[in-house]
Amino acid sequence: MTTNKDTLQSSRNFVLLAPLGSALPGGFGTVHDDFDRHSALMSRMQQLRGRIYLDDGAIAKSDLDSQGRHRMPGDEASWHLLRMRADASVSGCARILAHPSDVSYSELRLASSALAQCTTWGRGLRATMETEIAKAREVGKALIEPGGWALAEDLRGSTEALSIAIGALAWAQLLGGCAAFMTATVRHGSSSFLRRMGGVPVEVEGRPSPAYFDPDYGCEMELLRFDSQALNPRFNAVFDKTRRLLVGAPVIVARAQASNRKAA
Repeated sequence: MTTNKDTLQSSRNFVLLAPLGSALPGGFGTVHDDFDRHSALMSRMQQLRGRIYLDDGAIAKSDLDSQGRHRMPGDEASWHLLRMRADASVSGCARILAHPSDVSYSELRLASSALAQCTTWGRGLRATMETEIAKAREVGKALIEPGGWALAEDLRGSTEALSIAIGALAWAQLLGGCAAFMTATVRHGSSSFLRRMGGVPVEVEGRPSPAYFDPDYGCEMELLRFDSQALNPRFNAVFDKTRRLLVGAPVIVARAQASNRKAA
């Protein structure tokens, strides 16, 4: 299917990038199978993320590739929620890593976090997450890890800053229910806003997990848990509106080319 350029370039619309070779959940509207467009938008997203993270001191210049992209492990296996400007540049992004039912603790992104490596909290966190994985598997609930948040500097403090986080959780609601775990930075008030939306610190041996310093990103972080079916009801109206926007948003997939690459 050919990508409608005008649809993608509407001012600050949502665009979804599907994982390479993935099957789509039901309920989405316009789907474009366009490998080149998928690759181009992925690169623009990674360049935005790289620039913002570098300016914030979260990464070093050596963490970027020759095109200024910040490429995180799991990017190609993740969904990416993009906010687009009229000139087709990416103004904001978040990624959603959705795990299969047979995922193991060591495959979770949070398993490599500083909190997971902590001698005080690491063992208990592993036990907690293994219980969460088993519960999700038993009831058929998806387990996801949103992250990779970035927003253009001129939009900070605006409603656009809220729309990225709300969009990621509204997408989770479209899955029909899931448990979401995310490491959220204290910087810019991100973690406090996410807690207002319904995020709670992950319980470890009966205690809320603490904020911790992440040396990889040079900032204080919190590990939060969300139940997509039990978010703060104060946000119900905005979640309803955002789900409608996402259902109608263009979804860019790259199935044919991904299949060919695997076959090769």
